[in-house]
Amino acid sequence: MLSLPQDICVADYFLRHLEPTRDIAMAVFDVFRKDSKNMVFWLRGENIKSADVVLDGMKQAYDAENMHMYEIMRNDELIGEIGFTRVVDKNKSVYIDYWLAPDVRGHALIDMFLPVVERLAFENLHMNKVVLGIDADNIASRRVAERNGYKLDGILRQESLWHDGSLHDNCEYSKIKSEWLKGNKNA
Repeated sequence: MLSLPQDICVADYFLRHLEPTRDIAMAVFDVFRKDSKNMVFWLRGENIKSADVVLDGMKQAYDAENMHMYEIMRNDELIGEIGFTRVVDKNKSVYIDYWLAPDVRGHALIDMFLPVVERLAFENLHMNKVVLGIDADNIASRRVAERNGYKLDGILRQESLWHDGSLHDNCEYSKIKSEWLKGNKNA
């Protein structure tokens, strides 16, 4: 488990360390169920049929990876997640994943949370590189990466295998610490 703050306040929102519990799995499943067409990018084509499937996936991910995800909360409502899903020690890089519920998309919320999580990566985890892996067809997330100073390292062709057997291209965007420091003079 990564050593990071459990709770972070960002404007009118609250980032709370996500624990794989049944309540959280039910809240996540509810968002996925309401927007299954658009959540496909975050799910990487997984077929989510119940909250139990979500909970099992969360537990397996937490057991297999050195990850630290935050629930994005507005009042007491789960509206998304953001956090670290994979740490690569050999080159001191960390992957950040995120998603938002459909009713809060299009308001640049990730633009508000991403710098907070970047700071944790560079200052708390002492990483040299932050990576965003984004499905090539997810234009909105690609724009988030570009607006936030990430560089496209490349497109990994047919990198992601989805539950239906189809292969999808994945874009790798990154920001290295020296770029982050240059853009964050107060860091």
